[in-house]
Amino acid sequence: MKHFLNLLLAVLTISVFMQVIFRFVINNPLAWTEELARYCLIWITFLGAAYAMSLRAHLGVEFFVNLFPLIGRKILSVVAALVSIIFFIMMIIYGFELVNSAMRQTSPVLQLPMGIVYLVIPISGIFLIMNLLFTTIIDVLQGEEEHHDDPVI
Repeated sequence: MKHFLNLLLAVLTISVFMQVIFRFVINNPLAWTEELARYCLIWITFLGAAYAMSLRAHLGVEFFVNLFPLIGRKILSVVAALVSIIFFIMMIIYGFELVNSAMRQTSPVLQLPMGIVYLVIPISGIFLIMNLLFTTIIDVLQGEEEHHDDPVI
């Protein structure tokens, strides 16, 4: 996923650069570059959240969690994961509904079906669930001596 995110970032950067050059240097702005950059940013945001989940890079309030003994921390981790999974399941269900309803609508300039743009919502929901399950299982199986506050990266 990291490589796909890098590719999207490259497309975003090139399209914004082209927009600046064509608007301010050539004085003939391109309409499609702004739309492409916006859609790349949307995809980077949602897929980046799923990738960050795999790296345990999301913010958390560890101060309160660390007040509990190991078993309490594990229980809190599982409860937080279950609540998050419920939200991600809703993202998937309603995301697919949005995709289906938006397939008939096309973007103004690129003429892409808007359902393709919105497809990132259920896709990222699936990746978020997979990555959250993986990291939660690892956290629950870790012993006290393995539990530390060092980042994964």
